[in-house]
Amino acid sequence: MGIGLSYRLRENRNQNPPFEILPPNVNFSGGLTLHQGGIVDTPTGEWWGFSMMDHNSVGRLTCLSPITWTNGWPYFGLPGNLERTPRIWVKPDTGHTSPPTALFERSDDFSEPKLKPVWQWNHVPDDKQWSLSERPGFLRLHSLAAPDFWWAKNTLTQRAIGPESTATAQLDASGMKPGDTAGLALLNRPYAWIGVLRGTNGLEIQQFDQLNGKTQQVAVVTNHLWLRAHCNFDTDIGQLSYSADGKTFSPLGEKIPMPYQLKTFQGIRYSLFHYNAYGAPGGHADFDQFTVDEPRPRGLTRPIPVGKSITLTSLGDGAALTVKDGVVQTTTAEKTATAFKVVDRDLGRIALETPAGGFVSVGGTGNVGEITIKSGKPGDAETFQWVDMQRDDLMLLSLVTHRFLVVAADKPGPAAANLPGPRPDRKDGSCFVWKLAAN
Repeated sequence: MGIGLSYRLRENRNQNPPFEILPPNVNFSGGLTLHQGGIVDTPTGEWWGFSMMDHNSVGRLTCLSPITWTNGWPYFGLPGNLERTPRIWVKPDTGHTSPPTALFERSDDFSEPKLKPVWQWNHVPDDKQWSLSERPGFLRLHSLAAPDFWWAKNTLTQRAIGPESTATAQLDASGMKPGDTAGLALLNRPYAWIGVLRGTNGLEIQQFDQLNGKTQQVAVVTNHLWLRAHCNFDTDIGQLSYSADGKTFSPLGEKIPMPYQLKTFQGIRYSLFHYNAYGAPGGHADFDQFTVDEPRPRGLTRPIPVGKSITLTSLGDGAALTVKDGVVQTTTAEKTATAFKVVDRDLGRIALETPAGGFVSVGGTGNVGEITIKSGKPGDAETFQWVDMQRDDLMLLSLVTHRFLVVAADKPGPAAANLPGPRPDRKDGSCFVWKLAAN
């Protein structure tokens, strides 16, 4: 997938603080493997595999893989590149067309008589202690006794969404009683939260990070607050903040490294909670207008520049693709980079046409020096699946070898189309940055 292993919790038998967070390992190739799943066949005779992937702090994702039968055995992958699932491929032919749509609506104003199906409880709920009807338009959570957030019952959660999202909740704390704590949390192990604590002397805003055990607090003079959690799942870093007017937000506490861990393996979950640390039920907290904003739901993806001329530069060493003596290779001189015209081949597939009119073509088994220029109409040998990597780079998957176009990452040389998949840091010469060519 071209994604390395991010923060991990060093596992210990009891899973109790103090916690140790292992730093990212950008080139650990076994970190995001597919595992655990099954296979299905469609009415049209295609075979596909479902499986899970532990995708760093966003949690386990469900992945779909084309299946190739070989010697009576199903392999996840394509002919010529078994056991490697392409990041982008043609959708299954199920015999009918379904328009793409989001499965869940993540934001909620709690105006409906039932919770939206995106929500889940972290414990079996006590249905007498929460309500959508006691105060219409609000989620009311009555506090139950708990020593801390981890044990707080009736915590309402939904899984976070990547690659970046911000969850904001409005909280009316006027019904809270001494010992009550209510707020917005990043449910994980370790967890972190920002919320309101009602003590004997009134309200204060607190931020708690279980990783370091630190609590940050500020005084508050209003019962109506906005609490926010921002998570970047490309960097696996979170930040908690608060506001008294819903417009100006102030960060509280340090930035939060968000590890993946195998105690619960659900990744980060946005959570609304209310508990009483004095050992008895307390008051109630009213939540309103929970919103989830996604500033870049498609990552850094750009539309395929069909019909336009582009240059391609290796993410590994900055060398550009060029054509010399009919062979595709790299050059360190930007002015000699070839401007390839992107020709649409349908289904997210393209051909690369040179200014002289020929097409980049994969010959033989796609070994070094076998990527040449062919004239005439493009066929499979001249067609590549455009594989956007969601971070402003791309890979080109040959329809002949089902392997990726690759160049040497440390010196100029001929290209090949024989790489099974990218190195996690994407700097092995298989990932390219494209930009529109000058006129």
